[in-house]
Formats: sequence, structure tokens, C-alpha cells
Amino acid sequence: LGKLFQDLLTAAKSEDGRITSHPIAVEMGQFLQEIVEDIRFTAEKKNMLVEFMIGSSGGASVSTNATAGQKMIKPLYFVHVDPDRMREVIINLFDNAVKYSDQGKITIGLTGDDKVVQFRIADQGQGIPAEDVSHLFQKFYRVDNSSTRTIGGTGLGLFICRKIVELYNGRIWVESQVGKGSTFFINLPRLSTTQANSLLAQSAGPAETVPSGTT
Repeated sequence: LGKLFQDLLTAAKSEDGRITSHPIAVEMGQFLQEIVEDIRFTAEKKNMLVEFMIGSSGGASVSTNATAGQKMIKPLYFVHVDPDRMREVIINLFDNAVKYSDQGKITIGLTGDDKVVQFRIADQGQGIPAEDVSHLFQKFYRVDNSSTRTIGGTGLGLFICRKIVELYNGRIWVESQVGKGSTFFINLPRLSTTQANSLLAQSAGPAETVPSGTT
């Protein structure tokens, strides 16, 4: 009941513009890596692997499971968001991936281009029927199967995620196949180094800037 009340309150605030938001320049690579280290144990309790990768799936990437001693230059992916709100979104998606998977690996990936930063979380779980995919982010919608009835939930988590992502001019969607797993994607507008430096200077003083030579 407490969870339901909190979700109802957050959902109502997200709809009428009262949701608390204090956006700052956030470097998503470091931000995500810190979150992954905090929540990894949730999956490991089910003997599931967790992998965090930065970079294009088709090119060079940096994995937190890489061999010790490897050094690669990681791109800086800055976005303008409230870190507390984005943490709420990421943890919700990660918890769902764990809850609806019995085994396998959860991959958290980060990539982007000059205009967009893309975050994704992929599992090897049950997958979502095609007829349910287009409704997932609606208020109170839940896939009706034996697993969802056993696990329970408010049906508001993904709705709230969508509202938060849209608050920062972003987009969230899912690609899934029954029996093979699901991948949730989030696209957010990317800040340039200059824009990030300007926002950091406004919020934390001129001493906190992005190192030169990074993008």
C-alpha cells in the first residue's frame, strides 16, 4: 500500500507539472557506472551476470568486466537532467529486468552521437508479447501472465519512467521478443563540452570543468 500510494502521488505530480526536478549537467558514463555498482548485488543474488558497456555496439567499447590493466579513452556523455529522477528511472528498469528474468545476463549500455545520448538495459528474460509492447508505458497497464500476477506491482512504474524521461525532452521505448528477452532504450539530448562546462560553472563554480581534449 505504501508503494502504491507513493507511485500514485508521483504519477499525479508528473501529469500536472508538480514533480520535483533540479536538472544539472550529468556525465552519464560515470553516473551509470556508480549506479550499476550499487545495484549489481540484486541480480547476483539470482546468480545473474551484470555487464556495463560504454561505446557503440558495433565498434570499440569499454566494459566494466574488462581485463585488469586495459586502458581505453571513454567518451563523455553529458545530459541535462535531475540525477535523482534519472536514478529512479534506471533502478526501475533494472529491477524489472531482474524480476522478470530467471537466469542469464543483464547488459547496461551507453552510447550516443553528437546530438543524442542513448542508454539501454537488456535482459535475457521472458520477453513481452507484441500486443502488449505498445501499451507498456500507459498508466496502470500490466502484462497479464502468471509471472506478473505472482510478482505483483502497481502498473505505474513504466508510466512514471516515461513522464520523467519526457521531462528532459527524451524518449523511452522497448524492443522485445517472447522467450528471448527485452531491451529498454532511453534517448536524451546530448550536451556539448561547452554547454556542460557552462552549466557546471553556474551550479558548482568555475573550478569544476570538463578536462580539455574530451568530447
